[in-house]
Amino acid sequence: MIPDRSKSFVLRRPLALATALALLAPGLAVAQETPPQPAAQPEPGAEQAAPPQDVPPQLTINPNEVVPQSDAPVITLQQMVERASARGGSLDLEVLRQRLEQANVNTQRAWAALLPVVQASGSYTRNSVEAVIPFPNFAAGFSEQPGPNGTPITVPNEVTNITVQPANVWNARISATMPILAMPAYYGIANAGQAVDLTQKSVTFARNELIFSLTQAYYGAVASKRIIEVSAAQLESAREQERVSRARFEVGEIPKVGYLRSAVQRARFEQDLVRAQNSYVSAKLAIAALVGLEGANFTVEAPEPVPAPEGSIDELVNAGLAQRKDLAAQRDAEDIARRAVKAAYWQFAPVIAANGTYNWANFGGFSGKPDTWAVTINAVFTIFDWNRYADIRLAKSQLAQSRAERENLARTVTKEVKTSLLELESARANLISAEEAARLAEESASLVRAQYEAGAATYLDLVDAQATEFAAQVAVVTEQLNTQVAALRLSRSIGKFGVERFE
Repeated sequence: MIPDRSKSFVLRRPLALATALALLAPGLAVAQETPPQPAAQPEPGAEQAAPPQDVPPQLTINPNEVVPQSDAPVITLQQMVERASARGGSLDLEVLRQRLEQANVNTQRAWAALLPVVQASGSYTRNSVEAVIPFPNFAAGFSEQPGPNGTPITVPNEVTNITVQPANVWNARISATMPILAMPAYYGIANAGQAVDLTQKSVTFARNELIFSLTQAYYGAVASKRIIEVSAAQLESAREQERVSRARFEVGEIPKVGYLRSAVQRARFEQDLVRAQNSYVSAKLAIAALVGLEGANFTVEAPEPVPAPEGSIDELVNAGLAQRKDLAAQRDAEDIARRAVKAAYWQFAPVIAANGTYNWANFGGFSGKPDTWAVTINAVFTIFDWNRYADIRLAKSQLAQSRAERENLARTVTKEVKTSLLELESARANLISAEEAARLAEESASLVRAQYEAGAATYLDLVDAQATEFAAQVAVVTEQLNTQVAALRLSRSIGKFGVERFE
């Protein structure tokens, strides 16, 4: 099943279409090449050449194994999508998950501007000189004593030695800073929160684009497998025709050149088959790389057809404008840019913060206490800062740029929806024409084969009929692929392909 059916890079044509057209070219070349002139008929009575005794080369591939690894387990498209989305699957999806994680981390960074910052430090100092000052103890009082000249002097009853600078100093400090008012920080938090939503929508869109590429590759593998079956059927018909030509040559009904032409035709269909097999294996390798599989030991099967979105062109365009994740992300980017302009103006507002410190040392100094603390309230006013004016101009320019990008993306979405709808209508019309052409080509080829076996048609008529039949069958496969991929592309263009939220 297709995932949920619900750019930046635009996927123009499916990978499988190129594969189908590459396989179509050899068949058309056969039909377009200039037919060789018929060989001259032998004169009456002339002896005809003996039939060749060698056995014509045969395809070495087992007919039961025409499709490479046909006995490998089948992995559906839905299983491929689940495998890619699982952990360890697609590395591209893992990159998207990390982008989302980084957006969440940036939200924590934004909140840090308003949360307290606590720091602790410690130090040791060895001083060359120890400073000790004797200081009177006022609590013990003073007394008068006779001085040297007999005059009384006041002397403290107790003297305390105060260490101002010890020889070994140990110090510890704890500080905390808490913003009280910082207006730009509030805008930064709001922008960081919306940036998470923006990133969520962006990675969801990128995830759906990746799954869309995987879906196209899977359809390409299915188409390649179908072309293998068509090539194998044409090869079987060419082998039968070669056998008939050989038999007619052996009984003298046609010249040797007629038999050789049938052998050349058979060899060309063998080349077409090998080319289709290689394209099929290459498509599976591309799928394996997208989902993280080792090797391509699996088989694909045609997914269930997905109905295309219905509605008028205006309804589909409006749905795309409302539901596209990339456009929604761009709207978030415009809101963030608009908020950044306001934050730039608020840089001139005062910034108020509180600061608290606690200190401890291994000596008391004049206070006699080894520990002290202090609380400070700071207010900073920016009177003039030319960088602030530059920030305002830059924010305004980024807002104008974001607005233009949003409008441009809206135009792109409108164009993609209209183009996808036209491609779907063309693919449907082409499929009807291709199916009718294939039916007529098959009927014509059957008639020419019967006429050739009866001798009523030339080998050139047969070659042309076979080439036309093969080209018509390849065209049907190609247009079936184009129709389904066009329906998926229309779903993608209106935002209905993939998941609504990537986790």
